[in-house]
Amino acid sequence: MIKLLIISLLLVGCHENQEAKISNLTDSTTLFKKDTMLRAFKKSLKLFDNGEPFQIQSITNIINKHTTDLDTLKCNNWTLNEKEIENIIKNSEPIDGTTWDLSFLVLSCTKSVNVVQNGQHFTVALNAASFFSVSNGDTTVLFGDFKKSDKKYFLEGPNVE
Repeated sequence: MIKLLIISLLLVGCHENQEAKISNLTDSTTLFKKDTMLRAFKKSLKLFDNGEPFQIQSITNIINKHTTDLDTLKCNNWTLNEKEIENIIKNSEPIDGTTWDLSFLVLSCTKSVNVVQNGQHFTVALNAASFFSVSNGDTTVLFGDFKKSDKKYFLEGPNVE
Protein backbone atom coordinates (compact mmCIF):
# COMPACT_ATOMS: atom_id res chain seq x y z
CA MET A 1 0.00 0.00 0.00
CA ILE A 2 2.80 2.42 0.89
CA LYS A 3 4.58 1.53 -2.35
CA LEU A 4 1.43 2.33 -4.32
CA LEU A 5 1.08 5.67 -2.53
CA ILE A 6 4.71 6.59 -3.23
CA ILE A 7 4.37 5.66 -6.91
CA SER A 8 1.15 7.71 -7.14
CA LEU A 9 2.84 10.73 -5.55
CA LEU A 10 5.81 10.44 -7.90
CA LEU A 11 3.56 10.25 -10.94
CA VAL A 12 1.44 13.21 -9.81
CA GLY A 13 4.56 15.21 -8.95
CA CYS A 14 6.12 14.52 -12.33
CA HIS A 15 2.88 15.41 -14.08
CA GLU A 16 2.55 18.72 -12.15
CA ASN A 17 6.21 19.50 -12.79
CA GLN A 18 5.70 18.87 -16.51
CA GLU A 19 2.67 21.20 -16.52
CA ALA A 20 4.75 23.90 -14.80
CA LYS A 21 7.45 23.52 -17.46
CA ILE A 22 4.86 23.81 -20.24
CA SER A 23 3.28 26.81 -18.51
CA ASN A 24 6.68 28.51 -18.18
CA LEU A 25 7.43 27.76 -21.82
CA THR A 26 4.08 29.28 -22.85
CA ASP A 27 4.75 32.37 -20.69
CA SER A 28 8.21 32.76 -22.24
CA THR A 29 6.81 32.41 -25.75
CA THR A 30 4.10 34.99 -25.00
CA LEU A 31 6.66 37.40 -23.54
CA PHE A 32 8.92 36.92 -26.57
CA LYS A 33 6.03 37.64 -28.94
CA LYS A 34 5.00 40.73 -26.97
CA ASP A 35 8.60 41.98 -26.85
CA THR A 36 9.03 41.41 -30.58
CA MET A 37 5.79 43.26 -31.34
CA LEU A 38 6.81 46.15 -29.05
CA ARG A 39 10.20 46.46 -30.77
CA ALA A 40 8.53 46.43 -34.19
CA PHE A 41 6.06 49.10 -33.03
CA LYS A 42 8.85 51.31 -31.65
CA LYS A 43 10.80 50.87 -34.86
CA SER A 44 7.80 52.01 -36.91
CA LEU A 45 7.17 54.96 -34.59
CA LYS A 46 9.45 57.73 -35.75
CA LEU A 47 10.09 60.72 -33.57
CA PHE A 48 11.36 63.96 -35.02
CA ASP A 49 15.16 64.24 -34.94
CA ASN A 50 16.37 67.81 -35.50
CA GLY A 51 19.82 66.46 -36.38
CA GLU A 52 18.43 64.66 -39.43
CA PRO A 53 17.38 66.34 -42.72
CA PHE A 54 13.83 67.68 -42.93
CA GLN A 55 11.85 69.79 -45.38
CA ILE A 56 9.63 72.73 -44.45
CA GLN A 57 6.29 72.46 -46.27
CA SER A 58 4.47 75.55 -44.97
CA ILE A 59 4.64 78.34 -42.38
CA THR A 60 1.57 79.99 -40.86
CA ASN A 61 1.42 82.76 -38.25
CA ILE A 62 -1.01 82.00 -35.44
CA ILE A 63 -1.93 83.61 -32.14
CA ASN A 64 -1.57 81.32 -29.14
CA LYS A 65 -4.65 81.86 -26.97
CA HIS A 66 -3.36 79.62 -24.16
CA THR A 67 -1.19 82.27 -22.57
CA THR A 68 -1.46 85.24 -20.25
CA ASP A 69 0.41 87.34 -22.85
CA LEU A 70 -2.27 89.66 -24.22
CA ASP A 71 -0.03 91.87 -26.40
CA THR A 72 -0.61 90.47 -29.86
CA LEU A 73 0.55 93.63 -31.66
CA LYS A 74 4.19 92.61 -31.19
CA CYS A 75 3.48 89.53 -33.29
CA ASN A 76 3.20 91.72 -36.40
CA ASN A 77 6.92 92.51 -36.13
CA TRP A 78 8.05 88.92 -35.47
CA THR A 79 9.05 87.64 -38.86
CA LEU A 80 11.15 84.63 -39.74
CA ASN A 81 11.99 83.19 -43.13
CA GLU A 82 12.30 79.51 -43.97
CA LYS A 83 16.09 79.45 -43.58
CA GLU A 84 15.92 81.10 -40.14
CA ILE A 85 13.29 78.61 -38.96
CA GLU A 86 15.42 75.76 -40.27
CA ASN A 87 18.42 77.09 -38.30
CA ILE A 88 16.33 77.46 -35.13
CA ILE A 89 15.10 73.88 -35.40
CA LYS A 90 18.61 72.55 -36.02
CA ASN A 91 20.17 74.60 -33.20
CA SER A 92 17.64 73.63 -30.53
CA GLU A 93 17.83 70.81 -28.04
CA PRO A 94 15.16 68.54 -26.58
CA ILE A 95 13.85 69.70 -23.20
CA ASP A 96 11.57 68.18 -20.60
CA GLY A 97 8.42 69.72 -19.18
CA THR A 98 10.16 71.03 -16.06
CA THR A 99 12.84 72.84 -18.08
CA TRP A 100 10.16 74.29 -20.33
CA ASP A 101 8.09 75.44 -17.35
CA LEU A 102 11.00 77.03 -15.47
CA SER A 103 13.01 78.47 -18.38
CA PHE A 104 10.54 79.74 -20.97
CA LEU A 105 7.73 82.25 -21.19
CA VAL A 106 4.78 81.41 -23.41
CA LEU A 107 4.07 84.30 -25.74
CA SER A 108 1.03 84.74 -27.94
CA CYS A 109 3.17 84.82 -31.12
CA THR A 110 3.52 81.38 -32.70
CA LYS A 111 4.45 80.03 -36.10
CA SER A 112 2.88 76.75 -37.16
CA VAL A 113 5.39 75.00 -39.39
CA ASN A 114 4.61 71.80 -41.26
CA VAL A 115 7.70 69.68 -41.88
CA VAL A 116 8.40 66.31 -43.43
CA GLN A 117 11.19 64.01 -42.28
CA ASN A 118 11.74 60.56 -43.75
CA GLY A 119 8.26 60.63 -45.27
CA GLN A 120 6.55 61.42 -41.96
CA HIS A 121 4.68 64.70 -41.37
CA PHE A 122 5.20 66.76 -38.22
CA THR A 123 3.73 70.01 -36.94
CA VAL A 124 6.15 72.41 -35.30
CA ALA A 125 4.65 75.11 -33.07
CA LEU A 126 7.44 77.69 -32.81
CA ASN A 127 6.85 80.20 -30.02
CA ALA A 128 8.42 83.68 -30.03
CA ALA A 129 9.88 82.86 -26.60
CA SER A 130 12.57 80.57 -28.12
CA PHE A 131 10.98 77.15 -27.73
CA PHE A 132 8.89 74.89 -29.91
CA SER A 133 6.96 71.66 -29.81
CA VAL A 134 6.98 68.98 -32.50
CA SER A 135 3.90 66.76 -32.88
CA ASN A 136 3.08 63.85 -35.14
CA GLY A 137 -0.46 63.23 -33.96
CA ASP A 138 0.00 61.22 -30.79
CA THR A 139 3.45 62.28 -29.62
CA THR A 140 4.78 65.74 -28.78
CA VAL A 141 8.40 66.62 -28.05
CA LEU A 142 9.62 69.96 -26.69
CA PHE A 143 12.76 71.77 -27.86
CA GLY A 144 14.44 74.90 -26.54
CA ASP A 145 16.87 77.21 -28.33
CA PHE A 146 19.58 78.24 -25.86
CA LYS A 147 22.08 79.54 -28.45
CA LYS A 148 23.01 83.16 -27.87
CA SER A 149 23.52 83.62 -31.60
CA ASP A 150 19.83 82.76 -32.16
CA LYS A 151 18.51 85.30 -29.64
CA LYS A 152 17.94 87.73 -32.54
CA TYR A 153 15.20 85.46 -33.91
CA PHE A 154 12.95 85.69 -30.84
CA LEU A 155 11.05 88.25 -28.81
CA GLU A 156 12.15 86.57 -25.55
CA GLY A 157 14.95 84.18 -24.71
CA PRO A 158 15.13 81.39 -22.17
CA ASN A 159 15.63 82.20 -18.50
CA VAL A 160 19.08 80.73 -17.92
CA GLU A 161 21.79 81.65 -15.46
